[in-house]
Amino acid sequence: MRNPLLRHPVSRRAWLAAPALLLARPASAAEFPDRTITIVVPFAPAGATDLAGRVLADRMGPLMGPQGRVVVENKPGAGSALGAEYVRRARPDGYTLLVGSASTLAVAPAAQPAVARYNPAEDFSPIAIVGTSALGLVVPTASGIKSIPELVQKLRADGGKHGYASSGVGGVSHLASALFSKLADAPANHIPYRGGSSVAEALLKQEVLFAVDQIASIVGQIRDGQLTLLAVTTATRDRSFPNVPTLAEAGVKEYELSTWTALVAPKDTPAEVVALLNRAANGALREAAVRERLSTSGTDPRDDSTPETTKAFLAAEFARFKGVVEQTGLKIE
Repeated sequence: MRNPLLRHPVSRRAWLAAPALLLARPASAAEFPDRTITIVVPFAPAGATDLAGRVLADRMGPLMGPQGRVVVENKPGAGSALGAEYVRRARPDGYTLLVGSASTLAVAPAAQPAVARYNPAEDFSPIAIVGTSALGLVVPTASGIKSIPELVQKLRADGGKHGYASSGVGGVSHLASALFSKLADAPANHIPYRGGSSVAEALLKQEVLFAVDQIASIVGQIRDGQLTLLAVTTATRDRSFPNVPTLAEAGVKEYELSTWTALVAPKDTPAEVVALLNRAANGALREAAVRERLSTSGTDPRDDSTPETTKAFLAAEFARFKGVVEQTGLKIE
């Protein structure tokens, strides 16, 4: 029997459009996932955020059933805002996600509002907090500098001749180094690079004198003795390096800063899909091998966040980093 919907031209057009409408509909938890999920890392490969994205991609897929497959795509640029904007504009169906650090989801929109035109808590659907990480101030071991007072003395004596590396303009390493320079009254010039691996290379080549970066991005060179970790930026010492002082202990009073990694989706991703992704992320972060891999690299994994607590966390951290940006005067036009 002929379909009665085809007898009327309007009905026929509507019937022909139905498959397209179904394809445009956001996914529901019952059918999700039925194709590959992409986690966008807004940095070059080999840094701390890239590691977090790849660890999640490896383990989240199997936790979401036989169709669960997750891959990583690196989209560096604009101080990590390029990748964030790409995800923000993606279809809110759960198949395009962003793993972002404090650089992406706090510092960039605070310091580069003309480029990073998003509010991290309001313009995305927060999924989960992956973990928190200490930042470390490092120098090339070949420089012979063994303490923060020695570094400060050299920077002051040479009157701004030396540079510090960061993993991108307007990122957390840029902000953290600028804050150190200001609070320590130690003049230095900012030299941006593309990602944590490039920062390590610049230090080893002694193109710059120091950097403040995520320990997870440079932990290999620290353990190999190529870089010297002079201090950590957190209020307490890092448990992986208990003999290394905090910057406050080393004489830079009032210095306290840390970073973190979070997983988000485009705004208006269906709540049931976000909840499923949250369960998969937390499930991955509870696995002993995942926790060991992240902990060894300098990230303290979290496995207890909800979409609601993640949103509150992002809002609070955005406000906190806006305050630090104002303190340093770091505005990127």
